[in-house]
Amino acid sequence: MRLARPLTSRTRIARILTSLIAVAVLGSCVTPPNTTEPSPTRSPTVSSGPTRPRLELSTYPYSLQTKGKIRVAVRDASAPYSARTASGSYEGFEPDLAREIAKAIWGTTDDPESHVTWISVDDSTAISALTSNQADITMAGLIIAVIDLAPFDFTDAYYTDGQRLLVKKANDQIKELVDVAAGDQTVAAVKGSRWEQNLRQVTNDRAKVLPLETVAFCVQALTSGAADAFTQDEATLVGLVTKDPTLRIVTKQFTNDRLAIALKKNVSADRQGFREFLNTALLKIVADRTWARIYDKWVGPITGEKKQLPTD
Repeated sequence: MRLARPLTSRTRIARILTSLIAVAVLGSCVTPPNTTEPSPTRSPTVSSGPTRPRLELSTYPYSLQTKGKIRVAVRDASAPYSARTASGSYEGFEPDLAREIAKAIWGTTDDPESHVTWISVDDSTAISALTSNQADITMAGLIIAVIDLAPFDFTDAYYTDGQRLLVKKANDQIKELVDVAAGDQTVAAVKGSRWEQNLRQVTNDRAKVLPLETVAFCVQALTSGAADAFTQDEATLVGLVTKDPTLRIVTKQFTNDRLAIALKKNVSADRQGFREFLNTALLKIVADRTWARIYDKWVGPITGEKKQLPTD
């Protein structure tokens, strides 16, 4: 996973919910116009169609609306977050969020799939797809951190990832982080990774760590019994459980990593209003509970958790 920049808190979501309620209340208090009087002629407004959202002419979202397409970079084999099907379409948590963004540009009456061009990326090409102008946005599990002088930018978070433990389903001895802090349980971790460092730090170096070269080696150690648990970020562990249902995720997240949409920075107004538009679209997706429904569909069945907000 890549690193990106810190984001705002859930107070933004609370504000948009308050605003939506206020609009509904004010609308119910407006006195209906005198129906005997002719309605005033409405001045022309910017719109690409009778049912499409009105967007400012000078913004990048308007240019996408007029082109009819948004290019979205996603991963092929990261179920349940993103996966390419046999038919060539994409399914998962991130593609479904991308379709909601398409609805914010072209409205709900159009099939969002008709407006999305999917760009296949992996961890090594997720950012270069933006800098080479192959994609308009990347949704590929990018973690937010501070990267100075980068030619790309990040939205508010659409998912909170964090480090957890993976165990066999039959293991009832490891439920919380304290259960591996005594040093009598072996935890596999990718050698030299920040996941190994985090585990050592949060357990005051008391955890019995088995450093191995790759995720595959760590999973093999777990399934063979050479290790009692494996530690990595939640998104990686969810993907592993999807492939092997004899495993399960335990403990609460003990790190806080936010995933965000990546886009090119606005330089010389070439991405005017794009980041703001995406953040507003994400807020609406959360406010109308679409985010929670998408989470329940793809991720909740594996984690066993119910979430309402990306910051949960």
